[in-house]
Amino acid sequence: MPKKKKERQTIWSIDMLEEFRDHLINSILPYICFVLKERVNRIDLTNTSKKHNIHFLCELLGFDDVYAGLNTLDSLTEEYRDHLGYIEILNGNSEELEPMPIVRGFIKQDIAFFESLSKMAIESRLLNPKNSMVALTIHFDPSVIRELRNIPAENLLNMKLPIKTIEISQRLSFL
Repeated sequence: MPKKKKERQTIWSIDMLEEFRDHLINSILPYICFVLKERVNRIDLTNTSKKHNIHFLCELLGFDDVYAGLNTLDSLTEEYRDHLGYIEILNGNSEELEPMPIVRGFIKQDIAFFESLSKMAIESRLLNPKNSMVALTIHFDPSVIRELRNIPAENLLNMKLPIKTIEISQRLSFL
C-alpha cells in the first residue's frame, strides 16, 4: 500500500515549537542554519524617493516545514541596537500567500551583509549552477537562550531572538 504524502504544516504546532526550542537550548553554541534558495529584489519608486529592498528565501536546516526568509532593516529599535538584527518566529504566509510556520530574520542594512551574500550567491551559481551552496549560521547570545528554558514552547510564537553573530559559508564544487 502506498504511503500517504505528508501534509505540509500551515502553522507552528506545539511539537514543532518544542523541537525548535530544544534545538537552541541543547546546542553547545545556540544557532540555526539557513541555506539560500532565492534572492528577491524589490525597488519601490515614487516621484520623491527610491527604496531598494533585498530579501532571501531560505531553507531552515532541520525544519522542513518551516518557511524561512532574511530581510534588510534600515534601523533597529533600541532593544536590538547592539545586535546584527533578530530572528522572529511566527505564523504567516509564504511568497505565494500560503499559510506556513515562519522563521524570519531582520538584519541591519548598514553592515553590507546582503551585498556580500548576493556576491557569494552569484559566484556560486556562475561557477556551478547544479551544485553550489551558500549557507548562513546564525548564533544567538547564550544568556537569551538560557531564558528559553523557562518559557513554554507556545510562547515562542512572535518572539524575537537577537542575533549575536552570523557566519557565511560558501561551498563551490568544480565537478
